[in-house]
Amino acid sequence: MRVPVSLVNAFQNDFEPILADFLIKSQLIDLNDPLENKRYLTRSIAPHVKGFSELFNRKEGTQTDGIDHEDYWSEGNAKNKRLAYLLSFMPPNLFRVASVWAELHRLGFQFPKIEGEFRGLEFGAGVASGACGILAGEKFAPIGLPENGSFALIEQSKAALQMGANWFDHLADRYGMTYKSRSFHRRVELNQPWLPKTAPQFHLMVMSFFLNESPLTPEAIALELLKTAENHLEQEGLMVIVEPALKLQSRKLLLLRKALIEKIKGGNSSLKILLPCLGEQACGALIKEEDWCHEEVDWMRPKYLRELDLLTGLDRRTLPFSYLVIQKTNRSLNELFGNFEGLNEERYRLVSPSKSLSKRTSEFFMCGQDGKRRTRFTNEDKNHPERGDLLQNVKLHGEHSLTQIDSATFKKYE
Repeated sequence: MRVPVSLVNAFQNDFEPILADFLIKSQLIDLNDPLENKRYLTRSIAPHVKGFSELFNRKEGTQTDGIDHEDYWSEGNAKNKRLAYLLSFMPPNLFRVASVWAELHRLGFQFPKIEGEFRGLEFGAGVASGACGILAGEKFAPIGLPENGSFALIEQSKAALQMGANWFDHLADRYGMTYKSRSFHRRVELNQPWLPKTAPQFHLMVMSFFLNESPLTPEAIALELLKTAENHLEQEGLMVIVEPALKLQSRKLLLLRKALIEKIKGGNSSLKILLPCLGEQACGALIKEEDWCHEEVDWMRPKYLRELDLLTGLDRRTLPFSYLVIQKTNRSLNELFGNFEGLNEERYRLVSPSKSLSKRTSEFFMCGQDGKRRTRFTNEDKNHPERGDLLQNVKLHGEHSLTQIDSATFKKYE
């Protein structure tokens, strides 16, 4: 996955004034509390950021099957907790979702034409990081989303829901997009219907760091997710899921993908899992128990966030995450992705950076149906593949520990 420069740079300078204006309107900061004030960040924001980090980014040995919900905004110094979350965790999560949208853009995907008003929905919206990520993605890496519409935000915390709705409306306005939010205060039980029977169909559903909070098995989640998509996702509609890159949570998403594929193939569903693997082949990362799969993107952090990272010991120059993109469609992959010709099943995807061994030879890890391979590839035109690229029509020899590619079809798509 490679994020376009327009999206990378959008957060370096232009995002901070938009966010600061929103925080002032929300009475979370005033003109005397500039985000560049190191003393203010150190005393009022950094301690809460550290607390959130311990909660969200648990060490590998202390991971559980999910995070017990707590309304952490309503305890203690609620104002500064909300501010810490909005400053430190919301923008990276927003950028992760925007990056997935940008990957669809890179692959030549076009959002289907719709009649009437566009309807989007975010489950477990919190402060609407997912829905706002779609706005940013479409602003800087468009795939043809309609010019106006609405986003339904479903969230169990009233405080987060109100803040998220206001933030979504603010960002849409600043981006010059005619979108409005609709708030629904309710808890989604993942082993029960996610939406009422009377709920309409939506053209887009988004989930950002939502499924990992559940202790349910991937098979149980897949059952209701499939029902929700069949009953409430428009034909040609998209479902975007972004989850943590932690080993257990990432593997849980891979197992969810596997369970969905089994249920899709065992029924009459028109759902297709598009990304990250461009198809529904077996997941190579599930072959070994110690393996998992995640994406990682670069971005230019806002100036205040760079300072916060220094104060808290965090390093978010790159953002890891796991994700799935699902579509309700009967079209083939070749029809969906205009930038790939002759997309076939004999393909491998790079899942690591590419290390140049010489002008023509590079080494990387690639993943296919038979698992992950450490691979060397000599390309005559000296064009090295990068993380996220596809190699098709691959002929190779050697073991998984070191494979040599004899021939492959490779083309860069920027």
